[in-house]
Amino acid sequence: MKYHQPILLDEVIRLFDPQKNQVYFDATLGHGGHTIPLLKSGATVFGLDADSNNLVLATKRITDLNLSTNFHPLKGNFSRLKSIWKKNINQPLDGLLFDLGLSNSQQLSQNRGFSFNDQFSLDMRLDPIHQHLTAENIINTASEEDLFDIFSKISQERYSRPLAQKIINRRQQEPIKSGLRLAEIIRSFYKDRKVTCPHDPATKIFLALRITVNNELKNLNKALEISLKIVKPKGRVIVITFHSGED
Repeated sequence: MKYHQPILLDEVIRLFDPQKNQVYFDATLGHGGHTIPLLKSGATVFGLDADSNNLVLATKRITDLNLSTNFHPLKGNFSRLKSIWKKNINQPLDGLLFDLGLSNSQQLSQNRGFSFNDQFSLDMRLDPIHQHLTAENIINTASEEDLFDIFSKISQERYSRPLAQKIINRRQQEPIKSGLRLAEIIRSFYKDRKVTCPHDPATKIFLALRITVNNELKNLNKALEISLKIVKPKGRVIVITFHSGED
């Protein structure tokens, strides 16, 4: 199993400077990449993730490294940070971490809808059990104006209006049911316009859909409101983001 490796791991550990008996909350556990060095320092870590697959993988990885004694895996979304903290910890934290976005395994997985090459799904829910809205729902039922708002306001896609129109035209011919099909529609739009792009043309649309489906910006705002209230006066809250809307 190839685990996701955090990009800014060294910086995170340097800023936290973890010590034995300290308590940390990893609000985006993923594959445990940040949590493992915290545990190795002798700290206690509560690791939260909305994705059940991540929880299973991280817990196994940490157990295999004989680091599970001070590790507490928690299932849930950080939008409920206050209640999760109160129920499971209820003491000031030495550090709190948010690493926003997807792991490589989530991006590349089939049947989740995150991948441009997913032939089977356009889902994009991090927690399918408790979430109902999918990217497929949005793409096939949203109005032109709603699609325009999602594409333009969240990911600043410069062709938001004509892309929304093209998607509606295509879905009227046949429902769009996979990440691969949606990516093909977006790529063909760029190709027809003879517009080059430094990244895959589908990137911004997929990002906007994922953020919308999982209510990521609102959830982050809710979590940040409570963060400083549950961290010690000299503790640290670290937020890693690669999207301007999360800044």
